[in-house]
Amino acid sequence: MAYSNKIAEILANASETDKVEFAHFLANNLDSAEQSRDGARVRAYVAAFDRFAAPKQGEEF
Repeated sequence: MAYSNKIAEILANASETDKVEFAHFLANNLDSAEQSRDGARVRAYVAAFDRFAAPKQGEEF
């Protein structure tokens, strides 16, 4: 893997459980109380992690 972005590399290698746990952490600490309990919000964070971790032009898994 030839990543120039360490965060993308870590997210690409993280398990789904780790990403969900991190998404819950962010939701609990960054969102309002109503949003942090919203499962769709957590799924949106995990999806964003996956998009961020996708290889950029010239990078390979």
